[in-house]
Amino acid sequence: MNPKTDTLFCRSVRWAVSGLLVWGLALCAQAQNTNFNFQAAQSAADKGDVRAQYELARHFENGNGVPPDHARAFDYMRRAAEQGYAPAEGQLGYYYGIGLGVTNDPVAALKWYRKAADQGNAVAQFGLGYIYSAGRGVPKDMDQAIQWWRKAADQNLIKAQYALGELYFYGDRGSPTNYIDYAEAAKWFRKAADQGYASAMNNLGVIYDYGYGRPRDFKEAAKWYRQGAELGDAGAQGNLGTLYLDGRGVNKDFVQAFVWFKLAAAKGNPTGRMYMRELQYGNSQLLNSNQLAKVDQMVEAFHAAHPQP
Repeated sequence: MNPKTDTLFCRSVRWAVSGLLVWGLALCAQAQNTNFNFQAAQSAADKGDVRAQYELARHFENGNGVPPDHARAFDYMRRAAEQGYAPAEGQLGYYYGIGLGVTNDPVAALKWYRKAADQGNAVAQFGLGYIYSAGRGVPKDMDQAIQWWRKAADQNLIKAQYALGELYFYGDRGSPTNYIDYAEAAKWFRKAADQGYASAMNNLGVIYDYGYGRPRDFKEAAKWYRQGAELGDAGAQGNLGTLYLDGRGVNKDFVQAFVWFKLAAAKGNPTGRMYMRELQYGNSQLLNSNQLAKVDQMVEAFHAAHPQP
């Protein structure tokens, strides 16, 4: 397997969705407020309060406490953005970018992203970087994308750190410069991993496992795979299983290997599914009946200790 081309690497954020889609998702948490008073907010919004306008827009956008109403979301967000409120400017760019409550307009998206980004809004900087990376409304310009992603990443925006890590690991085939730099990839994955981003932990594990830009270090790979696996990342779970299967960086342990393979397979991870099929159809002698029962017990214990939200 080649982790740069196979699903072994398990990229959780691909270029097609790492910008506008994740940009919107990255802001969702900002709108959650179970004590939100709609009547008071509407009164304040009608008097020009930008925060009330922004909060109303987010509630109508997400259907948080009210039926979703994208037209009203757009109206309130536009009012706040036109008063120079950076979070609203950036989110209005997102609305234009995906056509939420308004006709899709990449040029308008760019305008509003830039207004927010120029005020230092990290999520808008990330969104603006995506626009340049994808060439939406502007000619594709990876140098500009990197510039804006770095601004956001330097403010500890995890998605920007991860995007930089991916760019430096995979490069950009459509650019004269391929941008591959494994040291930079490891640097940005590490920053995202240190903030608890499980996919970045998995990718760091791959870098150490396969020796991209450094000597192979299976113990370090196991450390990062395990951290990601414990957080539920299917790629990390599948990769940790392969270490236990081969005894790389950990003691060889078929039970542990298939615990992680089974967890990964349940999430559709190709590595986990492949080994579970092999166990079922072609290599059942790897585990006896007692060991199979132990795998099931350990998987159940993992689920009990890591309940899904």
